[in-house]
Amino acid sequence: MPKKCSAEGCTNQAQNGGVCVKHGAKVKRCSKAGCTNNALKGGVCKRHGAQVKLCSSEGCTNQAQNGGVCKKHGATVKQCSKAGCANYAKIGGVCIKHGATVKRCSKAGCTNYSQRGGVCFRHGAKVKQCSKAGCTNNALKGGVCKRHGAQVKLCSSEGCTNQAKIGGVCMRHGATVKQCSKAGCTNYSQRGGVCFRHGAKVKQCSKAGCTSNAQKGGVCWRHGAKVTRKQCSKEGCTNKAVKGGVCIRHGATAKQCSKAGCANQAQNGGVCIRHGAKQGWMHKSGKKKRAM
Repeated sequence: MPKKCSAEGCTNQAQNGGVCVKHGAKVKRCSKAGCTNNALKGGVCKRHGAQVKLCSSEGCTNQAQNGGVCKKHGATVKQCSKAGCANYAKIGGVCIKHGATVKRCSKAGCTNYSQRGGVCFRHGAKVKQCSKAGCTNNALKGGVCKRHGAQVKLCSSEGCTNQAKIGGVCMRHGATVKQCSKAGCTNYSQRGGVCFRHGAKVKQCSKAGCTSNAQKGGVCWRHGAKVTRKQCSKEGCTNKAVKGGVCIRHGATAKQCSKAGCANQAQNGGVCIRHGAKQGWMHKSGKKKRAM
């Protein structure tokens, strides 16, 4: 078992001097001017040239984990010791669902996970933005966002441009996603192993008396959450961007209805409205809500 920080009440792993980073353990920073990443090898971070071992499987660029390979190609990772649970173990041999402790935001009353500086993103944890001038997207790889060149893995199924999830494929081509543990329910699991319908908790709007789901800034759309949709990057076009920073007219591909011979755009469940896609859902109050 790794040593814990000697600071009273702290459960973090000790680094240098018997304490964690939060309580004074010194960590080397990248020597590149203005970079705050932790140094790996040669005094620099991965972004500025530190060499990291890659998976030995031919053509794979993932970082090696155990046995010289990545998780996709056989690196063994510990699973939760709880009988029947397939989640990855975090701390103490169990997953978060079964008792692994994770840090929460230090802001009073906030239950979000802590990111940087002991707080969540909502309460001030800083995230890196794309280094492209004027871009406010979060940086992914190489200091840029997906739109400006950050490479993301695509589904390995021939001709598919969806982002790969698990096992190198997208959900459409076999990536497994957890379903609600409620018998007979096929919804995706959200929190606590259940879907929203069967008890997964969601944050509500902080406006007194409002029961709508909170979006941005802790409020719902009705009470001021801003809807920011990007415009097509094609000069002079005012359409909303769909994929790759462009609209459908300028090259963004939209999924078609999976019904044989149908060329309509797919809505819900991979089909168009004509072939069964639901146009709305009923709120518990009895009012019909527009499908998002």
